Amino acid sequence: MSLRGQFFLSVVLALLLSLSVLAAVACWHARASVDNEMAMALEAGDRIVDNALLSLPQGGEDAYLERLVKSFNDNRHVRVALIEQGRETASSRLAVPDAVPGWYRRLLEIPVQQRIDTAPRLGGRTLRVTTDASNEIGESWTQFRDGAAILALFSLLVLGLLHLAMARIASPLKKLGAGFEAVGGGDYAVCVAAQGPREISALAGAFNRMTARLNGLEDANRRLTGQMLAIQEEERADLARDLHDEMGPFLFAMRLDAEAIQADAKASGRSAMAERARALGEAVSHIQSHVRNILKQLRPDGLAEIGLAVAIGNLATFWQRHHGGIAIHLEIAGEGFGAEADATLYRLVQESLTNAVRHGAAKQIWIVIAADDQAIRVTVEDDGTGFTDMGGGGMGLRGMRERLAALDGGLTLGVRPGGGTRLAAIIPRARAEAEVA
Repeated sequence: MSLRGQFFLSVVLALLLSLSVLAAVACWHARASVDNEMAMALEAGDRIVDNALLSLPQGGEDAYLERLVKSFNDNRHVRVALIEQGRETASSRLAVPDAVPGWYRRLLEIPVQQRIDTAPRLGGRTLRVTTDASNEIGESWTQFRDGAAILALFSLLVLGLLHLAMARIASPLKKLGAGFEAVGGGDYAVCVAAQGPREISALAGAFNRMTARLNGLEDANRRLTGQMLAIQEEERADLARDLHDEMGPFLFAMRLDAEAIQADAKASGRSAMAERARALGEAVSHIQSHVRNILKQLRPDGLAEIGLAVAIGNLATFWQRHHGGIAIHLEIAGEGFGAEADATLYRLVQESLTNAVRHGAAKQIWIVIAADDQAIRVTVEDDGTGFTDMGGGGMGLRGMRERLAALDGGLTLGVRPGGGTRLAAIIPRARAEAEVA
């Protein structure tokens, strides 16, 4: 449950508990009041009857008693009845009570009280005064109902004001939460409006300062990554140049010497020496071939001169030649997208092919490079064992992410439908063109 929901639930439960306690106390006081009112009404009615009996005339007692009984008509609390031989011969009429819910009547209902009055001149007849709490309960119910309505209105007003206050707080908090989600997704340029109460506004200001600092750090990190990758490429080029300029001539000389030794040995009839010279020549040839492969890995053959499509085609040919049974399908739009973007795309495809062949044991690989006005998109799919066997968190993948991050790009790695791995990368076209400029 949200913080807003928890707060409202707590307030509603507190109000319900308070109103329940207040209702119980009010009912207890109302019952005591009804009991006390009935006792006083019984005392007053009995006193009236006693005084009337003291003034009972010598003749016309029946008419006098009837007038006495009727004088209690519409009384709200007591009822007077004339009893003769165990039955009522005359009784007063109570005032009509207000409608009261049954549950409230049962809560306040008290035992009926009565008084019996008699006199020698009544000839065995008696006057009975009986209490009836219906009207008093009705009056108490009216007060209870009106009080409950006022408290309910007050509670609704409090909840409405709390709703407005929480809405004023929840809206900027929701925006802050969306901002943190954006930061968690890598968007450090997000900014939230400094709205709401002073504390929330101050929190939004601190958030904006944090994102501004993170954005600056991200830009600096991106520049450093670009510089680091440029240095890496320079080091690769230097290493490739050293291998080519230094080792190449020595290996060529060694192979010529081996061939000369083999020819001299054959001419002098020393077959053992000739065989060793031949083996030495083959070893040197193998080393030369291996060095050439290393040079292709370190420095693509004229990427700027031959273009991205041809360079990737050469890379595919290399893997197909050295690992039989692999089919690589290429679909490349355009000849190039700028030196840095082309280098990044080439290294991305290179690392993907290495992972697919060496770690994924793939037999079919599909490489697609497409571009539109917004972005350059690269997709590499294979039918191998899946990215879980590719060392998904290794140095190769980390290097790909760093290269793409330097161009504001991103990379996702997932499972290809039907099995295998699907790698997708994107580079904003505007950033790639900015690098060209």
